Formats: sequence, structure tokens, C-alpha cells
Amino acid sequence: MKLMVFSDSHGNSELMLRAIGQGEPDMIIHLGDGARDIGKIETQFPHIPLKAVKGNCDFGTNFPGTELFSVGKAKVFITHGHIYGVKWTLSPLIEEARARGADIVIYGHTHTACYSTESGLHVLNPGTCGYPPSPSYAEVTIDDRGEVFCRIIRL
Repeated sequence: MKLMVFSDSHGNSELMLRAIGQGEPDMIIHLGDGARDIGKIETQFPHIPLKAVKGNCDFGTNFPGTELFSVGKAKVFITHGHIYGVKWTLSPLIEEARARGADIVIYGHTHTACYSTESGLHVLNPGTCGYPPSPSYAEVTIDDRGEVFCRIIRL
């Protein structure tokens, strides 16, 4: 299953929407700070399942702050990240992901794309899809065995 993961679009949705149209994902994830852009995704791609969480700039929305869900045999934990202080340390986020039994934790907020594994836990930030100089998103593939493969793609 192919997931396309976006964060921090902040009203600049053109590149994100184009990438979705070209990428044909099985699921779209938006990690917040782009509530209006999430509405555009829902309108333009109603046939693609969408998961979204609330960012620190998404005032007046009903999106959850976190979500844990399964994709095949893998458990995915998503959050914008601000409630875990990800600009300073990833430790609280990683602890929470482990406590929830996640195989992958995906967060935004920092506008910096990065990917690592921490003792088997995949830790992914797709960066910002809405701001120069290096807008990006992430592609996550989860195979039938529950194996997770991640890559960051520049827009």
C-alpha cells in the first residue's frame, strides 16, 4: 500500500495537489497546518482515503491531535508534533509511539524533512510541502508482510 504524506502546506497547496494527482496513492496523510488544503484534497480526490491531524495553526478545526491506525500489518501513529515538543527533542514522541505499539511514527511541525529508524521504529517527517526553498513530502510503502519503506521526495 502506498501512502503519500504531507505537512505544513499553510495554504500553498498547488504542488501537493499536483503530486497527489501524479502519484496515485492508496492513502493520503496530512499532518496539519493546512486545514483549508485538507478540504481541497477531499474535494479533488474523494476516492482516496485521507487521514489528517490538527496542527498548531489549524484554529477552529475538528481534526484530532493524534491518530493511530493500521495499514495492513503495520501500525501508524500520526501527529503534527507540536504537542510533543519535536522542535527540541523527539524523545517524548518516540516514547508515545512505542507505548501505542506503533511501527512508524510520522510528524510535521519542524518544516525539516528527515527519516530514521530508532530500534526498529520508523520515524518520519515529510518536511513542508508549502514553503521554499525545498518543499517536500514523503512516500511510505507498506508491503503485505508489514515491512515499511520510506522516502522523502522534493517537490
